[in-house]
Amino acid sequence: MLMTIAEQLEQKGLERGIKQGIELGREEGREEGREEGIELGREKGKVETARALLRHGVSLDIIVTSTGLSRDKIEALKH
Repeated sequence: MLMTIAEQLEQKGLERGIKQGIELGREEGREEGREEGIELGREKGKVETARALLRHGVSLDIIVTSTGLSRDKIEALKH
């Protein structure tokens, strides 16, 4: 079946749009992954700080206030 010029242009536009959509989705996925990695790093830093403070005998209340971690999370680090 032969396509008219208009149909060919429409097909090319559709293909280009799909490719652009895929690339946009990939970029958004990469950005989301970077943000998750940064957040995981921050959380790990808080946990390491809490462990160090626990080793130095700092009170739970001060550790909670300083790190933003929950009391339960800090209690779990003791074990």
